[in-house]
Amino acid sequence: MIDTPEHRRVAEAATRELNAPYLTVMLEGRYTDAYLAAAGPAAPRFTDEDLATIASPVDFVGVNVYRPGIYVAPDDSPQGFRTVPINASHPKMHSSWHVLGPEVMYWAPTQVKALWDPPSIYVTENGCAALDVVADDGSVDDTDRVMFLRACLDQLQHAVADGAPVDGYFQWSSQDNFEWTAGYGNRFGLIYVDFETLERTPKLSAAWFREAARRNAVV
Repeated sequence: MIDTPEHRRVAEAATRELNAPYLTVMLEGRYTDAYLAAAGPAAPRFTDEDLATIASPVDFVGVNVYRPGIYVAPDDSPQGFRTVPINASHPKMHSSWHVLGPEVMYWAPTQVKALWDPPSIYVTENGCAALDVVADDGSVDDTDRVMFLRACLDQLQHAVADGAPVDGYFQWSSQDNFEWTAGYGNRFGLIYVDFETLERTPKLSAAWFREAARRNAVV
């Protein structure tokens, strides 16, 4: 995303529309016309009472932020923007789906604030899988995860400085675990788990995250 007023406007419009069946209806109390038209016969059936219940006041908005879903740019179409394809050579983390884009940690809470102005925002998930290996000395030096966390938290700090009401951040996850279709293959934790013995080894990222939390600063 290019940081101009026009690009911000269309990025917010895309965020609102792409979240039409979720955040948008919860925070606005209505579905967008474009979403209902696109859903056709599969569109949800609802009453005004249903919408009032869906849009019950919330104490905070929680968002899971891992990667950019799409990039958009202004155009002359009815929706006002076009999708910019993510280049095949765009860098990724270990998971094949995980396009690297730390800037989403700035734009996600910034756009949520701009669109819906909630009282509080929590980043309920953020993290990455890495090809973690236990070295001969027993250490797990996941330098790529440290890079990812530093870049993401730097962007989140920027968002807070610009007024996004972010009150919490949750790293996914504290320990390696069973990950959907990836099973035990993709390790997301700050702590390495030997799935045979269940022995746990804090990774380099755990030390980094502990120090960042202790200082309350990106280190």
